[in-house]
Amino acid sequence: MKMIKTKLLIIQTVFCNRILFMKLTGIMVLFALISGCGYTTKSLISRKINSIYIPIFENNTFRRGLEFDLTKAVKDEIMSKTKLRIAQKDNSDTILTGQITKVSEAMLSSDLADNIVESRVSIYVDIKLVDRRTGRTLVDEKNVQHSAEFVVGRGENINTASQESMALLAETIVNHLEKKW
Repeated sequence: MKMIKTKLLIIQTVFCNRILFMKLTGIMVLFALISGCGYTTKSLISRKINSIYIPIFENNTFRRGLEFDLTKAVKDEIMSKTKLRIAQKDNSDTILTGQITKVSEAMLSSDLADNIVESRVSIYVDIKLVDRRTGRTLVDEKNVQHSAEFVVGRGENINTASQESMALLAETIVNHLEKKW
């Protein structure tokens, strides 16, 4: 009889410990879900800013046409990654201006006849975001840059690398706009 009571007591203790463990695990999972990891799918740009005007970027280099491609890439990135709408200057909350300050090309490798095999193009930009309503500068970043490599043997050239670099640069610019908030 005493042995049966001892076995029952052990079974009850194990059962209670198992229930306690399950409750504790449930509470920890619930806490983890509530607290989150700090990631968000929402834009980090202030809710007070709903629209942005982006004039054609200035181009202080000898490579013509980059300013149009970069402006379009930045507008596309803003429309796809933020809730901002592109507006005319008089109807916008903010104005994003930019200037291409430098484009550099560096040879990464060549063959025995000194023909370029692989090269890199880097584009440098200064950006400035101003609140049109108050005149306050929200973002002022110098030498924002991105690089892209191209391999001649794969049919790539400086134009394809420039396009890739501008797409990545547009993403970097939008990230710079968001990180200040």
